[in-house]
Amino acid sequence: MSRTQVWVAALATLACYSYLYKENFFFRLAEHTMIPLAVAHGLTTGWHNTFLPYIETHVKGKGWWWFWIFFVMGVLYYARFLPARWAWITRYPISVSVGWSLGYYFSLFPRQYGVQIADAVRDLGVFENILFFLMFATSMMYFFLTVGGNSKPFRTAAQWGRWILMVGFGASFGNTVSGRISLFLGRLSFLLTEWLGVAL
Repeated sequence: MSRTQVWVAALATLACYSYLYKENFFFRLAEHTMIPLAVAHGLTTGWHNTFLPYIETHVKGKGWWWFWIFFVMGVLYYARFLPARWAWITRYPISVSVGWSLGYYFSLFPRQYGVQIADAVRDLGVFENILFFLMFATSMMYFFLTVGGNSKPFRTAAQWGRWILMVGFGASFGNTVSGRISLFLGRLSFLLTEWLGVAL
């Protein structure tokens, strides 16, 4: 990176982290600069790397003119910005996308879901497997809102399932925080070494 690029990156980093003090002009400037740049970059790369190659390869090259149906379905996503009388049209591309994606994954990758289901009931002669199955079963009971709700054993198991879910979500959140700390350390290292020239 040139010295100018380093200065721009450093000032943008400091502007973003200035939000930790309070919302200010520099943070707003960085925010309102990054979002248009990200949108412009996404649209440009999508146009040149996805849309145009598909047109050249599949529509013109192979004569798959029915690909334009998907283009029309994509345009229908923007129907939500129309008046309420026509906004419901956007439900069609959403339903097609969800149904297509689910059918695609379950038809091409059924093994991984089958393995997950089979792994929930392993050899129960091992303590770890028994513990895993109990945690799985009690966690599932937490979501059974209409069956056995008045049974005290069921409610107790569901309560245990709630605690197990909280432990799992806490571990996931802790992993996310550690990832964010890694990103922060990367930016801090950039500021100290490349911007300020401190030898670490």
